[in-house]
Amino acid sequence: MEISVSMLDGQKLSAKFGEHEVISDQSINAGGDAEHPEPFDYFLVSMVLCAGFYARKFCQQREISTEGMTLTQNNENVDENGQKLFSIEIGLPEGFPDKYKKALIAAVNTCTVKKVIQAVPEFSVVVK
Repeated sequence: MEISVSMLDGQKLSAKFGEHEVISDQSINAGGDAEHPEPFDYFLVSMVLCAGFYARKFCQQREISTEGMTLTQNNENVDENGQKLFSIEIGLPEGFPDKYKKALIAAVNTCTVKKVIQAVPEFSVVVK
C-alpha cells in the first residue's frame, strides 16, 4: 500500500491511501493548531485499535457479546532501560466466560501492529 503525504496549512499534513485520508496537526506549542491528532498519536492509537479488532473477532467466533467491552492503553510507563511499556487493559463485558480469558489475551497478542513493532522494522528514506 502506498501512502502519499501532502503539506496543508500551518503544521497540518494529509496522508492519502486507497480511498482514505488522515489529517494530522501539531500541538500549539509545536506551531500547530491542535485541530487533529499528531502523527505519533495515530501510531499509539493504532495499537489499541488493532487489539480491539482481535478481541472482537475472538468473541464473534465464539458468539460472546462484546457489549460493554473496553480496551484501555497506557502509554506512560517507561522501564529501567528507558524503553516504553505499552499496556492494554481489557474491560470484559458482564458474563464473559472465565475459561476464555487467557485465550482472549492470546488472541489480542496476535495484533498485526504489535507484531510489526516487535519485529523491529527497518526504514529507508530517499530523495527523488
